[in-house]
Amino acid sequence: MRKAPLLLMFIIAGCGQVDPAERAIFVRWGVIDEKCYGPGFYTYLPFGTDMDIIHVETKAFSRQKMGAATKDLQEIHADVVVNYSLDGANCHKMFAEGQPGHDYLAKVLTPALDDALKAGTAHFSIDEIIQNRERLRIEVTRALQVRVRPYYINVPDNGVNLVNFDIDPRYMKSVLDKQVEQQKALQEAHKVATTTRQAEMKAAQAKGEADAVREAAKGKADALRIEAQAQAEYNARVSASLTPILVQQQWIDAWRAGGAHVPSVLADGRGAGLFLQLPAAPPQKEGR
Repeated sequence: MRKAPLLLMFIIAGCGQVDPAERAIFVRWGVIDEKCYGPGFYTYLPFGTDMDIIHVETKAFSRQKMGAATKDLQEIHADVVVNYSLDGANCHKMFAEGQPGHDYLAKVLTPALDDALKAGTAHFSIDEIIQNRERLRIEVTRALQVRVRPYYINVPDNGVNLVNFDIDPRYMKSVLDKQVEQQKALQEAHKVATTTRQAEMKAAQAKGEADAVREAAKGKADALRIEAQAQAEYNARVSASLTPILVQQQWIDAWRAGGAHVPSVLADGRGAGLFLQLPAAPPQKEGR
C-alpha cells in the first residue's frame, strides 16, 4: 500500500539531465534556489517548480562595423569577436531581480563591448592603432572585463579579437600622400648625403695630392740644402788646406813644368809676390 504513492509520485515527478558544460537552476514557486546545480540527473515535483538549464561553456560573440573615434578624432569601424563564458558557480544570480537572465547578450555584452571599444580607441591615434593593434586589443579587453564582471560573465585576457578595421578613405589617401612625401624626402636626403660623401672624397683626394706635392718639394729642398751644406763644408776644408807655402810650392811646380802659360814671378824680397803675366822679350835684329 505504501509503494503505490511512491510509485505515483515517481511517475508524475519531473526530471532533468545536466551535462558537464551546463548548470541548472531551480525556481520553486517563484523563488530561485541559492545554488547552481552541477552535472547530473535531477528529479523534482513539476507542480510549482521549474528547472532551467544554463550553458557555461565558452562561446563566441561577434559584432561587425562597430563605430568608434580615435584620439585624433578619426572615425573607424571594427569587426570584433569576443570569447566569453558564464560563471558556473554563480549563474543563479543572473536570474535574480534586476539581472539580465537569458537576455545577457543583448542587455550586457553588446552595450559593454560598444563602450569598451570607444573607450579603447579614445586612447590612441589612428596611426598608433594601425601600427600596433595589439595595444588597442588589450585596452578593449580590460575595459570589457570590468563592465561584464558584475553580471557574472567572464572574458579571458585573450578573449577579444579585433578582426578588421575600416578607415575613412580620405584619411588613407592623406596617409598615402604623406608616405609619398616622406619617401621623396628620404630620397633627397640620400642624394645630399651621396653628394656630400663624393665632395668629401674629392677634397680628401685633393688634399692627399697636395700633401704629396708638398712632401716632394720639401724632400727636394732638403736634398739641395744637404748638397749645398756638403759643398760648403768641402770648400771650407779645401780653403783650410791651402796654406801660403803650399800655394808657392804649386807656383814653383807649375813654373818648372814650363810652357808659355806659366806666369813669371816678380818678388819684392819679403817672401810674397804678385802673379804678373810678363810679356816675352822681342827678338833682336842682326847687324845692330
